[in-house]
Amino acid sequence: MIYRSIFSFFFLLVQSYGFAQELNARVLDSLTQNPIPFASIYMKTGNGVVSNEEGTFGMRFASPEIAEDTLFISCMGYETLKLYIPAIQDSIFYLSPKAIALNSVVLSNKEIEVSQLLKEIQKDIPKKYELGHTQKKLFFREFGTQEFKKMDLKVKKTSIKEFNQDFWDETLQNLPKKNEWYSEFVGTLYGNFDKEKQKLKLEKAVDIEDKNTTAIFKNMERLIDTVLQENIKEDSYFKIRSGILGGKIDSENLSFSQKDTLSKEEKEVKKKSDFLSLKKRILSNLIQNLFKDEELNFNILNKTSKYHFELVDYTYRGETAVYVLEFEPKSNEDFKGKFYIDADRMALIRLEYKNYRNIRDFSMFGVSFQENLKEVIIQFKKTVHEKYAIEYLEYSHGYNGGFDRPLVLTEKNKVVKGRNKQNQLKLDLNAQNSQFIKYQIVVFETLPITEDEFNSIKEIPSVLPTLLSEYDSTFWEGYSIIEPDATLKEFKIIPQN
Repeated sequence: MIYRSIFSFFFLLVQSYGFAQELNARVLDSLTQNPIPFASIYMKTGNGVVSNEEGTFGMRFASPEIAEDTLFISCMGYETLKLYIPAIQDSIFYLSPKAIALNSVVLSNKEIEVSQLLKEIQKDIPKKYELGHTQKKLFFREFGTQEFKKMDLKVKKTSIKEFNQDFWDETLQNLPKKNEWYSEFVGTLYGNFDKEKQKLKLEKAVDIEDKNTTAIFKNMERLIDTVLQENIKEDSYFKIRSGILGGKIDSENLSFSQKDTLSKEEKEVKKKSDFLSLKKRILSNLIQNLFKDEELNFNILNKTSKYHFELVDYTYRGETAVYVLEFEPKSNEDFKGKFYIDADRMALIRLEYKNYRNIRDFSMFGVSFQENLKEVIIQFKKTVHEKYAIEYLEYSHGYNGGFDRPLVLTEKNKVVKGRNKQNQLKLDLNAQNSQFIKYQIVVFETLPITEDEFNSIKEIPSVLPTLLSEYDSTFWEGYSIIEPDATLKEFKIIPQN
């Protein structure tokens, strides 16, 4: 029976190894059984992930770490859970609320002045945070929707016969009224918090798109391009006027294409380069303004006199004592939320805020814009070098826009002999749309690098996204990501008629 014992041992070893390689689990409150969102799940090295809004997470372990490393699960207000990785057998982990015996004493201590706390967290920022060049292994997710609630166009005059009323009626009738998109990638971002000093290497990416919708837009673009190329001269520029509003656009800034002279290989390289540039630009825009002139750069901290702050709690994040400050506007500011401050180092380790009224609400002369949602969560985590680095960033933004005005587009050309004005399109446009977009960034690992190391890194576009029509739970097997919530797991493009 020796062979059976050996087989059993081998089976258990393989089973344990396979489980340890990738862990999918959920974090719950031990008392309420409620999910714990944005818990930090990490190892001694500091590498880790963050649980999503439903408390779920997925984490991949490198082979050398399996034998003896410890997994830590930590969240504000809870006891840190320590687990020996090879012994893990459960997929649900319970965190116990941490009793704060000093809570009432701290809250009544008049020596703790909120104004002083706000000043202290802006001191010695380079000693508290990783501001220099680093490499950040990260996961990025983008989800968005756009809906045209109204799109009417009436042609008043056109010198291009193809752009008659029937053309625009048919074009707008085929225009998808609602568009949804979903994008994810894993990669490494190099650099500091300067927008001009960022380099990105992509490992893998996915886009969920409606191929029918994409085809419709491409066909529309080709059709309009063809008409314009046949009618518009090379050195033209365009005057756009809407009542008293006007502007100038050069022809190369409009959407119509130049003659296609690229080879198949060159097109592929350009697609990869454009994709990399787009993702890097989004990432840079999200993180570049976290710090400025070696200070935290948040609207609330820059305008503390316009907000009311209150010390509402004293808790722990792991072994770190944390002050909790709530804030709300005194008069005309837009946000309310919370600061979580490391009570020992006086460092901001988490910020969450959301608008409680429309941030902008403009309507004049038929043009309207309503920014009705801005919600931000930023969380920092200590690295092995005892400095805080960004761990999680979530940014949600929503708005409604409208345009109900006459519009005149005039082609002008100073090179061609004869009159300066070439073609003109006059129309009445009534368009109403709304948009929502949400970004999530999880940084698994932050390592300092020198400026020379940064300069030596070559940014090579090498990845294009895999195109899917619905969410595939197996796509990221072998990668650590922030788990999608139930809504995103069910995300599926439904072709429109």
